[in-house]
This record gives sequence, C-alpha cells and structure tokens, in this order.
Amino acid sequence: MKLYTKAWICVIFLLMIPLNFYAGTTGKISGKIIDSETKEPLISANVIIQGTNFGAAADIEGDYYINNIPPGTYTLIISSVGYHKVTIEKVVVRIDLTTRINVELTPTTINLGEVVVQAQQPLVTKDLTSTSAIVSSEDIKLMPVENIHQVINLQAGVVNGHFRGGRSGEVAYLIDGVSVTDAFNNGLSLEVENSSIRQMEIISGTFNAEYGQAMSGIVNIVTKDGGAKFEGNVSAYVGNYFTTRKEIFQNLNKFNMDGPRDVQFSLSGPTKILSNLTFFLTGRYYRDEGSMYGIRVYNTFDDRPIFPNSQDQTFWIDRGTGDSAFVPMNPYEKKSFNGKLTYSLDKFKFSYSVFWDDTWNKGYNHSMKWTPDGIKNHYRTNLVHGFQINYYPSQSTFSTLKLSINRYKYWGYLYADEYDTRYIEPNQGTPYSSYTFRQGGNETDRYDRYTITYLGQWSIESQITKEHKIKLGVEARYHKLFNRWKDIRNLTEGQIDSLGNSIFTLGYSVPGTKYHDVYVGNSENTRSPYEFSAYIQDKMEYDIMIINAGVRFDYFSSNINLPSDLRNPLNNPNFPGADQKRNAVSEFQISPRFGVSFPMSDKGAIHFSYGHFFQIPSFENLFSNSGYLIDQTTSLSSTVGNPELKAQKTTKYEIGLQQVIFPNVALDISVYYSDIRNLLGMQILQTYEGFLFGRFINRDYGNVKGLIVSLERRFVDFFSAKVDYTYQVASGNASDPFTEYYNNQSDPPVETNKKVVPLNWDQTHTLNLSVNFGNLVDWSAGLIISYGSGAPYTVDPRYTQGLRFENNGRKPSTLNVDLKANKVFKIFGFDFNTFLLIYNLFDIKNEYGVSSTTGRAGQDLNVKFAGPIIGKNTIEQFLNNPGDYSSPRRISIGFNVGF
Repeated sequence: MKLYTKAWICVIFLLMIPLNFYAGTTGKISGKIIDSETKEPLISANVIIQGTNFGAAADIEGDYYINNIPPGTYTLIISSVGYHKVTIEKVVVRIDLTTRINVELTPTTINLGEVVVQAQQPLVTKDLTSTSAIVSSEDIKLMPVENIHQVINLQAGVVNGHFRGGRSGEVAYLIDGVSVTDAFNNGLSLEVENSSIRQMEIISGTFNAEYGQAMSGIVNIVTKDGGAKFEGNVSAYVGNYFTTRKEIFQNLNKFNMDGPRDVQFSLSGPTKILSNLTFFLTGRYYRDEGSMYGIRVYNTFDDRPIFPNSQDQTFWIDRGTGDSAFVPMNPYEKKSFNGKLTYSLDKFKFSYSVFWDDTWNKGYNHSMKWTPDGIKNHYRTNLVHGFQINYYPSQSTFSTLKLSINRYKYWGYLYADEYDTRYIEPNQGTPYSSYTFRQGGNETDRYDRYTITYLGQWSIESQITKEHKIKLGVEARYHKLFNRWKDIRNLTEGQIDSLGNSIFTLGYSVPGTKYHDVYVGNSENTRSPYEFSAYIQDKMEYDIMIINAGVRFDYFSSNINLPSDLRNPLNNPNFPGADQKRNAVSEFQISPRFGVSFPMSDKGAIHFSYGHFFQIPSFENLFSNSGYLIDQTTSLSSTVGNPELKAQKTTKYEIGLQQVIFPNVALDISVYYSDIRNLLGMQILQTYEGFLFGRFINRDYGNVKGLIVSLERRFVDFFSAKVDYTYQVASGNASDPFTEYYNNQSDPPVETNKKVVPLNWDQTHTLNLSVNFGNLVDWSAGLIISYGSGAPYTVDPRYTQGLRFENNGRKPSTLNVDLKANKVFKIFGFDFNTFLLIYNLFDIKNEYGVSSTTGRAGQDLNVKFAGPIIGKNTIEQFLNNPGDYSSPRRISIGFNVGF
C-alpha cells in the first residue's frame, strides 16, 4: 500500500508538466498457475512467450503477468521443476486488453508427458469498459475490403465515417501510438495499407484518458515488424464495373478488365547486418478509371449557343466541336510505401518507420459532364517519419520515447502552368437555361496547402501492484500550416476588341485579396499553432470488477493575433480599433474519464462508462480569411475564421452487457447517450461601415442516443457470423457550421432553429451482417450485407404549404452486399491464393442524393418551372446524375503468393 501511495504522489507531480496522449499499442497476458492435483499455487513457475524475450515467474499466490506485448497471436510455454511442461498455442493478445490464461501443471510422477493445447479466445472480454472492436490482420484478409475506411464503416455505431452520430472530423487516427490526423481539417490524410496492419482498434464508445483531441471515436492502428525469418507476399488483381444501368453509368455495359488494377508486395525478415536488426517493407500501386464517365460533346474552348436572330429565342445554333468520346471523370491513382527497421536488445527496442503515399484524382462534376476535359486535377502527398525507443527496465514497467514528423501536402489545378494559354474566361460555356450541361469552359481555380506537424512524446506505464497499472505520458505538438487559393481573373474585364468581342487577359489578383486568399502576417505566409496535454490513468483489475479511471489536461494556443475590434476589420481610421491587434486567448480544459466492468462469470459481464471529451476545431476554421477581407457591400458574402474558438465538448454515457447465450455464440448490448456542446457554428457581424460578414464561433449543439445489439458466433464447424444492429437518433440545431450564414443570405433571412432537428447523417436503423465460411486452409469465403434506413433531407417549401422544416423528409433505405472468395493451390511448393472480389454483388441502385421535391434521385418536380432547354441534352439526361447513386457492381479477380 505504501508503494501505491508513493506512485500516486509521483504521478501527481508529473501532472504539473505539459503532457498529451500516448495511445495503447500493446496488451497483457496474466493468469494463475496451480498444481492439477492439490490445486495449490506453484511459486516461481515460469511462463515464456515462445520466440520473444517476454516472460514472467509466478508469485507466492501463483499469479503471473506479462506486460507490454505487441498485439498478435503467440505460443506460451509454462514449466516448473517437478511438473510436465505445458504449451499453449494461439494465444491472442489485443490492444489495451488483458488475455487471461490459467494453467494447471501435472506432476512428473504422473506419466503424462508434454501437454500441447490451443487457446480459445473468450467470447466475453471481462476488462472491456466501453464499446470497441479489435480487427486483426487475419480478419482483414477474409473481408471483402481494400482499405481501412471500409473496415471502419462496418463497425456498429459508425455511419459513413460518423461515429455514433457525431460530425465528421471528430475522430482521432493513430499509427503505432502517434497521431496521423491532419490538423488542418481533422481528417485522415495518410492511409495505411491493409498489408501493414498487425491489429486495429476501433473505439466508438467512450475512451480512456490516454486518448485526446477526439469527441466521437478512436482508430488506433498497430503496424507489423520484421521477424526472425524471411517472409514475403505478392498480390495483384484486375477488374471492372459491370452494370445494366447505362442511363446513369455510361460506358460500363461492356465486358473487359480495363477497370481497377492493383499490385502489392510485402517483404520482411532479418537484415543480416546486425543480429537483432529486422525490416518490414510493403508497397502498393492502384489505378481506377472510376465508374463515372462524361461525353466530350464540347471542348473547353467551346461556348454556349448563339442566336442568329436576337428577337427569336427559340432558334439557336450549337457551337460544340467535341468528338463524343467517353472520358473518365472520377479516376483515381495511388502509390504507397511503408518501411520499418527494428533493432532489439535485452532492455531496449529501437525502431524507425516511414509512411509515404502519393495520389492523383479528379472529382466528378455533373454540370461538366459534356465538357469533361474541363475539370481540374487533385494531388496529395503524405510523408510520415517516426522514430521510437522502448525501454523495459523490468517486466512491470515500460517506457517509450517517440519522435515524429508528419507532412501532408495537397494541391490542385487543371493545368500545371498557372498561365497556360488553354485557360479560358471563367464564365465561358455557362448555359442560358437550367437543367443544362455546361457547353464549354473549364474550372479555373487552383489551390496549394500543406500541414507539417512536429511531435515529441514520452510515456511510461507500470504495473505497480497486481491490481493497479498506472499509465501517463508527455507530448508536445508544433504545427506549421500554409494555405493558398486563387482563381483566374480577367485583367481586361469590360474591354472589347474592334469586332465588339470581350477581351480576356489571363491573370490573378494580388495575394491577400478576394480572389487570392493566402495566410498573411509573416514572411512565409504560414500559421504556427502548438499544443500540449496530459493524462493519468489507472487500470484496476480485481476479481469482481475492472476499473479504468483517469483524467487529462489539454492546452492549445493558436499563436496568432487578431483585430482588437472586430467591427473594424478593415482598419478604417475613422472608427475605434484601427491598426490595433491583440494576442488570441489560449485554451485549456480538464476532462475526467471513468469506465467499469463487472464480470458476472466467465460467460457474462456488465460495463458502464462516462467521460468528457474535447476537441479543438480544425485549423481550417481557425485561420480562414485571416487577412479579414470583407466584401464592401450590404449583402452577406464574406466569412472569417476565429483563432479563439473554444474546444468542442461531448459528454458521453454508456452501459452495456456481454453474455454468452449459446455455445460459441455471444450477445453484446450497449445503450449510449451523448450531449454535445460548443459545436462549430457561425455568427453574423456588421462593421462600423455597415458591411456584413460571418465569423466562426462555438454555438451549435446536439445530442445522440442509441442502442446497439450484436450477436457473434465464433469460427467453428467451418462457419462464423456477426450481426450488428444499431438504433440511433442524432439531432441538433444544425448539421453544417455554415447553417446560420446560409440562413442569413436568404431574402428574407431564414429563422434559425429553436429546437433540435435530425442531423444530416441521422440514420435511424443500421444493420451489418458478416459471414465467413470455409476451412481457412485452402478455401474460404466472406460475405458482408449492410442495410441502412434513409437519411433525412429538407423538403422544398413549395410542397409544404410554404413552410420550411429542416430535415423533415427521409431518403430511401439502402442495401449493399459484398463478397470475397479465396481458393489456395500448391504450386512448386508455394501457396498460390486466387480470389474473387465483388462489390455491390446485386448491382443495387442505392439513392444517396435526392431531389428536395420528391425525395428520390432522378426525379424533380421543379422541372415544370424550368422553361425550354437551350442545349443538346434532355431534362432526363441531366437528372440522371451518377453522383446521386451508389457505385455499380464491381468485379475483380486476382491472386497472391506468399513465401
């Protein structure tokens, strides 16, 4: 007890230091070793994890524990003098959880010999204090998935990236315990390939104090290391989209394999340079022309029709010069690489890792469908360097130092040369009529931004007694952001030539003006916020309960100044505050976390958890329009960021039950509630001159309540299955931070909601069914069925007697079926695995974008107000927008070879 008190005193002292989260990347094995005859504890019995330096000896009560084990599957060897050795295979270790292995050793006086048994993963996780899912590399191999986003969206409570009703961008992403969230938009920029993943933890409920800067969920990925022997794998596939819905998805009703193409490799093993130096490498190339094609009816230099007789608007001459070829409008290409070096000593482990990916894509623009060459290119490059030192002073204590440099770069344009002569006047080709494709022209804007995050982290965890495991950590983050957006301007606007035609001279506005937005204020045009935080956490494991209790401290500084008087952002000398600045106020908060599990038996447990979760809004909203460029008009057309935004806050409650109801079948029920405050919104301000502008503030709110019911049958008799049902109600005063801004742009302004309404992603009923069958040796198949009730939409007031009720309609429900089948052949001693992968097996036409007049895709009652079409397309052609529907059926065939 004295040791425990001293430890708490040390921890409280360390809390005075700025700290941040250290994500769990290891697990624990514990248990009791007894004599099979007398049932007495076996003091000093040895437990060794085969092929590692991990091990422990039983104490006076026969108890043992092994901490800080990387997640994976292991073999335990248990021995004691005078007893037969026991080998336990397939012991699974999971992130942040304890695997309990109790062993009975038989005296050598009984003629038995060595005992080999296989561990069976329990259906009930006794130390689970909130809802989370653990997905291993073996699980991913069986799933019809290609990236982690697909895996995440299969988890209960997750709907299209929204965790339990939260807004997008409320999730923290971590790789090997280090954040890889892009602070500019709070999204995941770097995507780890499936072949690099050792284990992935997806937390959709409450989460421990070690995790911060997230309100809705955590995605914690632990990657693979090299081993003592060489291993490798090469895989490839080809495929295409196959559909009969040619009125929506054109150029896909042919049988060929010219669609998605994928090649991957992985290689690992010893380096032979140093005896304990291992490596792991993986790479991927992926290319997909996409499922959305345009038709080159018009070239970019074409323009809208002309009227020979200005008095007769019914006769016009089209000026299209296109060749009517099909052009892909949502192609995507990706190249990626992950490398890791690991050097292990008795008490130290050093590792260096690098993650790199490079992508190119185009985003479908339905208005440009007949001028497809006019849409711009989007590029992204991510590079993450990580260096890590692990120190094991004893089997009870584990310390880590991590350093990381993360760089995320985005840029986009139609032509690389910003003065390319192929650029044309921005409004050229804009049609005269509605429901009409653009008749020439191009996207003229371009952007360039990057985020660099320097991260340093130290953490320590220690099993100070058999019941108490303390964790704390130290982290500092420094960010450097650059963001530029600009659009082509006609520098000779209003001038005409001798023939009466407008003169177009390509050019750009001066930096820091309306059509050339860039951070201003220093020589590099960058922003440099920084943050610190701290946590302390105790995991208390008793026979009757397991408790996770902790508290964290977060501090953030935007490190910038702003106008002292926001009513004079234009620095008018005739009003107060001209040319006066002040430093932005820093932000800090303290958030307690608590979770408890009550194991009722080996077949049942109840858990409850509660916590406060904070997250600074994305830096994009803190620093947007930091030059305070306000349109000097009486209309509302300008917005500015707010570097003094407070942290958004969610208070979460959860209670759940795990219960084995049949042999090999478990039931999991969770009920949750979230109260969300200080969400990002907007206020409308007016300058002294009378100009209006919007500014981000913490004003929106919401709440989420839900029920999750899961049934899982583990793999026995060639078959496993899991079904998750989620009932959820997500409501708030606004789904979009810009809602107040848009409402005030209307004439007259739309009244702000005074009560909560369904949020845009409020899917009341969600059902996921996954089934795996086969012998898992030479053949297997996996099937995933997903159902969702319709999301809300706002009905056009014309069809509600002129009354506007936000999100008062529901879109159609959705259904999707994916399939993956594998067959292994032995060829020249190699395992040659062939596979078939089918997305949207039944080619179901799910409607995601709908008309506000009908609630259906492709149907719009407002066409009766449209008037005649001045162009070649029909209204039906325009309404058939492939972006409103789910992707059509995609079939791929491939192979992989392991050695």
